[in-house]
Amino acid sequence: MAAVRVNRVQRPEGPAIPIDRTHGGAAPPGMLDFSVSLNPLGPPEAAIAAYFRAAGEICRYPAPYPGALAARIADWVGVTPENVVVGNGSTQLIYLMARLFRWRRPAVVIPTFSEIANALTLAGGEPAAIQLSASREWRLSVNDAAHALAGGADAILAGRPNSPTGAMLEYDDAQAIAAAAAESGAACVFDEAFIDFAAGARSLAQFAAASSNLIVLRSLTKIFAIPGLRLGFAVANRELAERMRDALEPWSVNVAAERVGAACLDHAAEYIARTHALIARERAFVSGELARTPRLRPFPSAANFLMLAADENAPGAFGNFMHERGIAIRSLAALPGCDPHLYRIGLRSRAENLRLIEAAREFAGGNDHVSAR
Repeated sequence: MAAVRVNRVQRPEGPAIPIDRTHGGAAPPGMLDFSVSLNPLGPPEAAIAAYFRAAGEICRYPAPYPGALAARIADWVGVTPENVVVGNGSTQLIYLMARLFRWRRPAVVIPTFSEIANALTLAGGEPAAIQLSASREWRLSVNDAAHALAGGADAILAGRPNSPTGAMLEYDDAQAIAAAAAESGAACVFDEAFIDFAAGARSLAQFAAASSNLIVLRSLTKIFAIPGLRLGFAVANRELAERMRDALEPWSVNVAAERVGAACLDHAAEYIARTHALIARERAFVSGELARTPRLRPFPSAANFLMLAADENAPGAFGNFMHERGIAIRSLAALPGCDPHLYRIGLRSRAENLRLIEAAREFAGGNDHVSAR
């Protein structure tokens, strides 16, 4: 891991990031919803069974903190329970960190999940943007982070793989950024909510457990397709994790979420192996077909979604066209760091992906049909 030299000045550069509360998953009934990025396999069967069994326990309070689930998660990712903080989705933990650590000059890599900058702003911080670009396929470099640290950033926050771009920061580069932040006295946060979809990717969770300044966010919501329950966790060194647990609201994880989370982990290996095979196949198929479709440019992705640039006559035209054909996609026009012609689509089953491709071809003016090969 190469050392990165940072010469500090007074303030981070980059524009302030506006609050944005636009999210996917609000498609009307009957729409084929590509605006969300969940596992197309749906929840594991064991998770559904655990949910119904948990119905008999809703007359009792859950534990103030889900220590048993935290121990299961710790074993899953290869750390100790003292390194884990479990919450009501990783978004709760993002807001917890913003309130607890009170970073005044955080630098956020954009475009990314908008609640990161939202939380920092509402906690009184002034998040500055590390703007990624289409010309570099939305990839973050070590120098980008070093420049923000030299500008006075007291925290670096980035997605890995990033949403909505799908770009993956390599493990060694992520380590180098965390080390540069530590040398500057700054924090580093990597949001790994989608890393379980990236076959072969190495999480920074174990590195965070031994690091002085790194916090890694993970999600059970995405990989196990349980967004209605909200379940996520953070991994950090024991001192940071203890501070976060002490500041966490009691009863943040309900009985159903705790039981379902445990059931998901019981079947994680086989389920995630099937997920990797499905996502790799459908990502290559959909990306390849859209790359051959005039007026559309998909960007490389390591996740279960694709970011697209559309050559459209007016902002929103492609999204509106798809909506009229019963297909919801995520417009990124309002997301900080994006322009009005960018979209994100989640990957679904082959039959559903074919419907999306056929509609995209219609938008582009093509008449050819795609075979279900």
